[in-house]
Amino acid sequence: MRRLLTAAALLVALPSLALAETLTLKPGASAPFTLAENPSTGFNWRIDEGASAGLGLLEISDGGHTPGAAMPGAPGTHQWTIRALKPGKATIVFAYQRPWEPAPAETRRLPVIISR
Repeated sequence: MRRLLTAAALLVALPSLALAETLTLKPGASAPFTLAENPSTGFNWRIDEGASAGLGLLEISDGGHTPGAAMPGAPGTHQWTIRALKPGKATIVFAYQRPWEPAPAETRRLPVIISR
């Protein structure tokens, strides 16, 4: 049972891109991207615009936090929808950070290729 819970926790923490390392889209297409988060600890995911590149090629909609189990303090997920606008390459950097701390506890990079 403990292994099953560990595996489930790992799956929640991975993006909804089915373990893909690079998101490939055609202009006009979109895809969801999800990360596990627990705002009750003060941590939230945000897009680090300064560390990201090519954001002008994308339209990113922030779906916000979705609670997990109906227990106080239980983790949930944060979802974005990424839409390709025009061909090129971009990298979205996500930072998991408390607003009052100077540096993120974790970062995730999502390379995006927009092909014709």
